[in-house]
Amino acid sequence: MNSREYRKWRQRRRAAPIGANRKHNHPDAEAERLIEFASKWAPFGGATEEELLVHFGMTLHRFIERLWQVIPESNCVENEILVLASAYPHPRRVGGPVG
Repeated sequence: MNSREYRKWRQRRRAAPIGANRKHNHPDAEAERLIEFASKWAPFGGATEEELLVHFGMTLHRFIERLWQVIPESNCVENEILVLASAYPHPRRVGGPVG
């Protein structure tokens, strides 16, 4: 094993426990990715259409719809949900009653 191979082996060995011990807050990787992305952008009023298209290939409407599909199964605390709701209003709650 040369020095380069050893360095790669050592980096993989050190990184393995980090990934294995990481606590997941959400039921699946997609949900976690959506919620983490939305949470990062929430203080700024939410992500732009361009950011959503680049990162997820979705329109803003579809992103919000998908976000609110995964939130009920997630382990989000109430405060986090309130922050997300202010930046990404639930589609059924926008515009008031239908009819």
